[in-house]
Amino acid sequence: MATIKHTEWLTAMLGNATHSFIDLNTDTIKLALLDQTDAGTITASTVDYDDVDTPTVLSTVTCAVTVSGATASSVGATFTSVTGDVADYLTAYKDSGSPATSPLIITWDSATTGLPVTPNGGNIAVTFTGNTFATLA
Repeated sequence: MATIKHTEWLTAMLGNATHSFIDLNTDTIKLALLDQTDAGTITASTVDYDDVDTPTVLSTVTCAVTVSGATASSVGATFTSVTGDVADYLTAYKDSGSPATSPLIITWDSATTGLPVTPNGGNIAVTFTGNTFATLA
């Protein structure tokens, strides 16, 4: 899976970001499916994205820090009754209450299976290998 770790998230961990600190354990972390036609090309320097479609809450996020790095884990999420354009990206972000100020954390632009995905009105389930969705080492 290709992964884009957003520099806004990384600098927020150091307290030097545009947005406030992102606490994966206590903040509301959501997943969204994004269409590249609407989103354009998302890069590591993309701070936030204000056209989030079909967001869903990422359930049971936990973090673990060890000497060798940190991991963020989740059991995943399900988007229900999805319609619309092909989703080229899956992104995790901190929900600040306004999409225009909700910082992106991590974005996937491909996956071992599933991306891009064409909505057909059914559910789209997201799971992470070993429940780990982000690693900092």
